[in-house]
Amino acid sequence: MRSPALIAAAIGAIAAGSAAAESPLLPGLYEVEVRISLPNVQDVARPLLVTRCITPDDADSGRAFFVLSDNPLKRCNLVDFEAASGKASYRIECPGPNRGHAIASFELGKTAYRGTINMNMGGKNMTMAEVQAGKRAGDCP
Repeated sequence: MRSPALIAAAIGAIAAGSAAAESPLLPGLYEVEVRISLPNVQDVARPLLVTRCITPDDADSGRAFFVLSDNPLKRCNLVDFEAASGKASYRIECPGPNRGHAIASFELGKTAYRGTINMNMGGKNMTMAEVQAGKRAGDCP
């Protein structure tokens, strides 16, 4: 005979597992403001406004939060993506000598996100950050 408490615990574990597998961000069309920040420099450039379609795969893989500015790290690998409890993080690793790298951290809501990608441009010994703030504008066309 199975215990009702054991059955309830199993159902709870299944429900928790499916919630964890749920996408951290609702897919759709997002308006994203992108700002570049350099240490000790004010007003590097005007904010870039980007409209982009975020798919479930983008949200689950971290590509939804990847570099949006015209930056060489955009062609590098996104690794160690994690999303849980309203937060997401990942690293960027570039191949080759004098390789660049970055660390990103984002705060997530179901229909909005905000975060920073702190970048080191490798051999140039230049650091900068890309700050993104996105909000859902509707469904993708």
